[in-house]
Amino acid sequence: MISKPIVSIAGKEGPFLNVINALKQLDLSPLKDKRILIKPNVGRIAPPESGYNTHPEAVAAIIETLNEIGVETIAIGESPIVGVDVFEAFKRAGFTEMAARYGVELIDFNSKPPIVKNIPHPRILTETKVCQQVYDFDVLISVPVTKTHMHTGVTLGIKNLKGCLYRHEKVRYHQLEYLKKVYPEKTLDSAISDLASILTPDMTVVDGFLGMEGLGPSGGNPVNSNFAIASFDPMGADVMACRLMGYDAEEVPHLKIISERNKMPIKVEDYEVLPANYDEYITQYQKPPTKISVEFPGIEVQDVDSCSSCLSTLMMFLKRFGEDMSQYALCDGKFHIAIGKGIEKAMDGSVFVGNCTRHMKDKGIYVKGCPPVPTRIYEAIVHHEPDKNEEPI
Repeated sequence: MISKPIVSIAGKEGPFLNVINALKQLDLSPLKDKRILIKPNVGRIAPPESGYNTHPEAVAAIIETLNEIGVETIAIGESPIVGVDVFEAFKRAGFTEMAARYGVELIDFNSKPPIVKNIPHPRILTETKVCQQVYDFDVLISVPVTKTHMHTGVTLGIKNLKGCLYRHEKVRYHQLEYLKKVYPEKTLDSAISDLASILTPDMTVVDGFLGMEGLGPSGGNPVNSNFAIASFDPMGADVMACRLMGYDAEEVPHLKIISERNKMPIKVEDYEVLPANYDEYITQYQKPPTKISVEFPGIEVQDVDSCSSCLSTLMMFLKRFGEDMSQYALCDGKFHIAIGKGIEKAMDGSVFVGNCTRHMKDKGIYVKGCPPVPTRIYEAIVHHEPDKNEEPI
């Protein structure tokens, strides 16, 4: 009888002990004397309590466990979203102090030229740029934080390796709609599956202590779900993380595609889950809204083929300045703002955010950038001066 892959779960004891206890249920001897690279999700400049990033104490638990079994070296690496300084992000997220405590190196994945990897039997990408440091280690451990995602449903261990892509390569994954669409899923989901055909975690440790729900991956609300998952099976870890977030992995497009392409089982019953009473750790995460405007009354958002960087900026702008925008409402009584290269129609006087909307700049207020920061959007709106042929907003 073929044994099922093991997925270990623990919870209710905080980020450090959750991970310690989850790892205890696995045989970690294959990691002995190995060079270990830990890839958390530290893509944004935010404190641990925000739910944006992996909690530093979850990674501290991994480091302590690895030191106990005896590994050759440990490092932590990240390539954050475009425009974010990785070391500033590490510091704000609590990783700089934590890494210094254990004598662990923090690596800026973008500090060296990338390696171009060919994609076998591609759905949409024939090649992709991967940060070369990823290949300097024996074992890659993905340590995502549990978050919902406006474009992909959830972002977990497999998708977390999108942070191993070099600089703007991450943005490119969101800008592929110009390619011929052969498959029914979003091109982003196909692109993530292409990456997973050449790069998946050797081990996944999911930090479900403090995640993000709703308008994830950066505009949502923190949720204290207080669990951790550990597994050498990348799909198994993500399947069970979905389960504990109240999701069905089979309904997450990129996971379904990856399951089919890589012949990875995607049903809960395909895995040996420890402990058997894991259901006690389930916390229903609020799913992303199908229409952002519902979350911001009086604001009409158009989002057509945007990338997560632009969407994240828009969410931060609306959270910070949304209440002030009523004075800039158009004739229908709503404030109109648009992102994404697919925008083709919009009300005259709308605000167009990001370089991808430059083709609409004659229709209203255009804010250049990839993406522009929220304060830049605000300043462009409040300091905008209509020309003599333009109706006042």
